[in-house]
Amino acid sequence: MPAAATEDPAVPSRAPLSRAIPSRRHLPLAALLVVYLAARLLILTRVTVFISADSASYAGRPPASIDALSFTGHAPRPWGVPLLYALAGTDHTRVVLQWGIGTLAWALLVCACWLWLRSLAARLLAATALIVLALARSVYSWDEAILSEALTISLGVAALALLIIWTRTRSRTALVALTVTAFWWTFTRPDVLPYVLLLTLALAASALRRHRRAAAAGAVAALLAGLTWQSVTVPTIDQSYRSWGSGLSLSEATFVYRLRFQILADPAVRGVYQREFGMPRCERAEQIAQARPWAMAAFIDAYRACPPLVEWTQREKGTVSYRYVLAEPGQYADSVVADLPTTLGGTAGRYGAAVPGVPAFPERILFPRPSDILPRTGVVLLVCLTVGLAAGAFRRARWPALTGLLTVAASAAGAVAGMLYSAGEYGRFGIQEAVFLRIGLILLAAAAIEAVAAVVTDRLAARRRPAPPGDDPTGPGTAPPGDDPTGSGDGPSPEPTTDVVTTTG
Repeated sequence: MPAAATEDPAVPSRAPLSRAIPSRRHLPLAALLVVYLAARLLILTRVTVFISADSASYAGRPPASIDALSFTGHAPRPWGVPLLYALAGTDHTRVVLQWGIGTLAWALLVCACWLWLRSLAARLLAATALIVLALARSVYSWDEAILSEALTISLGVAALALLIIWTRTRSRTALVALTVTAFWWTFTRPDVLPYVLLLTLALAASALRRHRRAAAAGAVAALLAGLTWQSVTVPTIDQSYRSWGSGLSLSEATFVYRLRFQILADPAVRGVYQREFGMPRCERAEQIAQARPWAMAAFIDAYRACPPLVEWTQREKGTVSYRYVLAEPGQYADSVVADLPTTLGGTAGRYGAAVPGVPAFPERILFPRPSDILPRTGVVLLVCLTVGLAAGAFRRARWPALTGLLTVAASAAGAVAGMLYSAGEYGRFGIQEAVFLRIGLILLAAAAIEAVAAVVTDRLAARRRPAPPGDDPTGPGTAPPGDDPTGSGDGPSPEPTTDVVTTTG
């Protein structure tokens, strides 16, 4: 945008025709989006529907249909996903809607990062990497599942994109869209509440430093109201969960999964719970837990056949996991290291079918085998931070660097904290953290490249800057700059133009 001009304002501007044409610097973005949209359309034409046992808790299914939608918590799940499914009617329509929301969300994030960054290298890295992530099977296959993961990921991606756009433009439309998206996101899954709270705090902090504080304060108030609403309905949802499935409350059912896969399956952990926290013995449940098959139905039957264990679980399920961490931090750390690669490793091959024609390399690059997850993540994070700090990324590309670092930290903390109450399907329960961890790393890498590009640009500009008047670096008797006494043909240096000074946002 023009910042200053030396032209006479009375003279009509005669800008060349090329200025009326959209800048060609955005053509790479357009090309990437065309490729992305073509791949997403291919996915839509070959979409299948994936149904799991949990699907009925989001959309009532015969013969044991339940009321899956309630705004007051009288349903097995928060209302965010059931509302979308109630509007759709059929599973195929639900999948199409999830595909549409996901397609828009990822395209919006790509465009937001393109406008946020300045250097072409950083823009290309961020846009390409985000598109590759969106086309990884562990991401796009969730659009086929009648579960909460697709909408949770898509709304989170859209909320991040709209936050970036709002901080960049201060657009009231972007702020309204951000508020609606984040408000809806709040009611998809209980474990998104820390993310929404972090987004709300970021919005509040940003609003204090800029104009339009009243509008931003209204958005913060709306999101805090949503967080309060969801928090108030959690106990009711916990008990309403009994109307579906095994007849256990949600918190009890979750802890029973921990009993099956974490506590009773490991003799050392089982000993701590029995010795430190007075957990009763249940021989049949222990036998099933130490076997390899899933056998959850048989395990729940064995659990119910042990009234002392049931009574202990209902009394201790709320706090015993945290007390275990405090009592045995080393043992818990070992279990985290063992299970974290699966939690962050993606879900390819387990939920939803691969779409023929969509390249497989995004999955191989971004979701490698679990044994490589933590080493690769550590190396990428270390390189990004080292290069970024050396180039001043937290000064030259402050907001992309801070956003990336906070996203990585929140995702890692969410994955570790989630293991305190979830068990069994680690890849599914951690897919949200897995996706946002990779988004954060992409933003950190783009910020580092942005900072390096700025350093290079500054040094080149310093070399080209003319010497101050009266400063004769060549010594007495040397020809002044601009003359060519050697006859080399370089000729006089052109005067720097000052007709128009432009700045980029």
